[in-house]
Amino acid sequence: MQPAKKINPGIAALIVIVLVGIVTSAIIVINNQSSMGESAETTTTEQATPAATDASTSSDSSTSSYKDGTYNATGSYSSPGGRESIELTVTIANGVITSTSLAKNATSGEAKGYQEDFASGYKNLVVGKNVDEVSLSRVAGSSLTSNGFNAALEQIKSDAKA
Repeated sequence: MQPAKKINPGIAALIVIVLVGIVTSAIIVINNQSSMGESAETTTTEQATPAATDASTSSDSSTSSYKDGTYNATGSYSSPGGRESIELTVTIANGVITSTSLAKNATSGEAKGYQEDFASGYKNLVVGKNVDEVSLSRVAGSSLTSNGFNAALEQIKSDAKA
């Protein structure tokens, strides 16, 4: 039997540091991916109808590719309990979302809780933002409701095109 070779303590310390760095990096990447929450669920939009639109337009609105106004759309999404939907209302001025509201249409108890959580936390991520820059993934722990929101917002953007 051969005697065991001893590793230089400096090399051993370097190996440990490199391994810790790799593990830490992997954890950070995994956490970032899960917080972005892109779900494999399909998202479809069922219906969108423009609501009352603002008849006045400012001179800045010519730089926006969206007509100022208030728009409604329903976004549906798949959840473990079946199909769920939310109704989104968005007011756009000069390409910026100035206000928004959400009607929760969940049918299962768990989905109702997630829609409540989503509704309580999404506005600060949306209001004041350029409509083209808004795409939500996980809000207040709810990732599937975001799919319905994004589907409704895509329909609203289509309806509001100048």
